[in-house]
Amino acid sequence: MTVLPLSPPLHVHNQQTFETCIALTLQLVATLEFAPVLGRDRPTREMILAFAEQAERHAQGVAALAGSPETDLQAAGLNWYANLTAQRDDPLQVAYHALHAAAYLGLDGGATTGTLLAAVAHALRVLAQREGALMN
Repeated sequence: MTVLPLSPPLHVHNQQTFETCIALTLQLVATLEFAPVLGRDRPTREMILAFAEQAERHAQGVAALAGSPETDLQAAGLNWYANLTAQRDDPLQVAYHALHAAAYLGLDGGATTGTLLAAVAHALRVLAQREGALMN
């Protein structure tokens, strides 16, 4: 008889995927902040936009897991971004704040966590736009 290892439960996989998303996005945001200070190359506009797309994809996945797949997370994320920029006025700080809040809420935060990830995606798009302007 062959014994097959049990695959981890789905919730464990979802948690690992969420944590990877948070960690990689935090790494990108930190790179945007610290690369110029450390004399390293900044991520390209295309790379930042690719991260924004992935953050939105993960945001939609989190909302779907919470039973809210129809939520317009792009609009909700833009709204959160607007609220946070009114207080912080810097997309980099907004990205940090929303990312920290999403990490705190975790998957249990459901659509709110998804909305915060969408706000991070919007902040990344703003930063990518600025990056494009720096290159020109």
